[in-house]
Amino acid sequence: MSAGFFVPVLVEITIISYNWAMKTKPTFTFRLGPDFYNKLSDFTDKFLSDGIALFDNEFANIEGFLEKARADAGDRDDKDFRLNTREMYLLEALSYEIMDRIDREAFNKAEHTVIILPVCLALMQDKCKRASTRYGKTCKNCVPNCEINKIRQLAAKYDIKCYFSKRALSEQLNRIKKGKKSLAVIGIACLLTLASGMRTAKELGIPARGVLLNFTGCQHWTDQPIVTETSLTRLEAILKEKYGTKD
Repeated sequence: MSAGFFVPVLVEITIISYNWAMKTKPTFTFRLGPDFYNKLSDFTDKFLSDGIALFDNEFANIEGFLEKARADAGDRDDKDFRLNTREMYLLEALSYEIMDRIDREAFNKAEHTVIILPVCLALMQDKCKRASTRYGKTCKNCVPNCEINKIRQLAAKYDIKCYFSKRALSEQLNRIKKGKKSLAVIGIACLLTLASGMRTAKELGIPARGVLLNFTGCQHWTDQPIVTETSLTRLEAILKEKYGTKD
């Protein structure tokens, strides 16, 4: 049989495949129109203009910090991270708010909840007596007025465990999730890192909500780290929404 026999057959198969594809009308998750980039540019201009004006007080110190960070001649591993502009702070704030909204129903339905904490909230800092567990270090209640201890006490009302964050967050969350029917996580972190952590949880199939630190205080932002704070009111509101009021 000659090779030429296959040519019309292949053409016919191609035509049939094309016609089938057109009849099934595939659904595109997005399809850019001719004016997409113009609309995106206009949206971005308005978002940045309105956002920077709205949060002028909250972001008032960023430019001063950037001047010092740019002048830093040291070879720091976190130099690029320290050079995030107001626009990036604003973008991360919006990303956090969106991430906090999109999985709220799944978060509230999850059987178990865990809170992941930053070390910068610990009043005793390097002298904190936190204890190691297979899921991460835990608070040992060494100082009554420590923010971490207050969070632990609030979480205990809802039978929720708290663990200090590990650098390998995916590994930590997977270990906590193992053997559980469903897990939700509340992350507490600074504005530039919280949304990223929530995305990591989402990629692992763990719905996440979060509470921002009220200000930065770790070694990325100051030569002498200071103890940070967060909103216990915000954290309690998240817990009440899921579990109701606890005495």
